[in-house]
Amino acid sequence: MSSFNRPVMTRRAAFRRLLGIAGGAPLALAGLESVPSILGQEAGATGNTVRVEEDWYVKIGTPEPEADSPQISTVIAPSWTLWGRYAVFDMNCATQPGFSSGGVQLQLWQDDAIIQTCSNSNWDSLHMVDEEIRYTSAMSIENGNLVFEILNGSSETWGTFGSGELKLQVETWRDHLNWYDPNFTTWNSRIGFASHRVRRFILERVRYYKANGNSTLDDTPRVLHQYDPTA
Repeated sequence: MSSFNRPVMTRRAAFRRLLGIAGGAPLALAGLESVPSILGQEAGATGNTVRVEEDWYVKIGTPEPEADSPQISTVIAPSWTLWGRYAVFDMNCATQPGFSSGGVQLQLWQDDAIIQTCSNSNWDSLHMVDEEIRYTSAMSIENGNLVFEILNGSSETWGTFGSGELKLQVETWRDHLNWYDPNFTTWNSRIGFASHRVRRFILERVRYYKANGNSTLDDTPRVLHQYDPTA
């Protein structure tokens, strides 16, 4: 087939392909390795996990606003697969229903189909050197719904975000999040464009909330990316 007849791959399709390549092999291993510990958790007296919060930190280097770079996406899912419902959070672009420059967008997916999206009102592109971005990705079971939300966001470009405007939910059969795995989050989250313009990309900590009111903290930093142009 000539290059003139070859279909053009959209940025979203390319991202989905990267998810499949990067996440497929580890996914199978994660399922095999994690089932015993999760079954043990359910059999114990600690209660089911009904809410998870991930604290993220991003340190930008020198962005290029004219090229919408860099572009960063994080993924959170209730289990070890992207078949089913999960959320994608895009920063410095919106990819649904079409591409838009700048801003942030939370997306709710079912398999390969988009269900809902929401964004805040600031569509500026990253333009500050050495900018720091912090935010929390939350996932919870509430009144028969699977809820995804971005909370406590802060950056120089977008100011405060995640104060209620970045929240999506859908009915679910699930009554717990015991199959959530932060390693699956890190396998599937990535800098999709211009990684050399990002200095740090870190999942700093994860909090688990139980149905019985107890909570636990995993404060092990998971470094997805770090880059020092002077090294």
